[in-house]
Amino acid sequence: MQLHQLKGVPGSLSTIHVLDCIGNHEPINHSAIVDKLNLSKASITKINKKLLALGFINRTQLNDNRKEVYFRLTPLGKQLFEMHRALHEAEEQNFIRFLDSYSASEHQTILKFFQGMTRYVGER
Repeated sequence: MQLHQLKGVPGSLSTIHVLDCIGNHEPINHSAIVDKLNLSKASITKINKKLLALGFINRTQLNDNRKEVYFRLTPLGKQLFEMHRALHEAEEQNFIRFLDSYSASEHQTILKFFQGMTRYVGER
């Protein structure tokens, strides 16, 4: 399935990052998502409501703690999670091919340039 075939795919990058965080750490609670993504509690609440309404995640409770709510991906959420992961892998491979188009000495020149720029910006 392609990304454009999924109905209601969230458009916000933060929403995709929350879905990715849940997929990588499920079951995960609200506080852990806040900590891992360094977003506000209100933002995570809003995003999770949207993901719940769209059917990408569900709420669950662990047997030993009925107060704490955890989030897991639904099958539809897992599809989006896997597509997102595949997209990142493809982009990484494209970037590696791009870097491979330069020689080792060109890599050293580029590195020297970026190190110099970092120092220059840091001094301002």
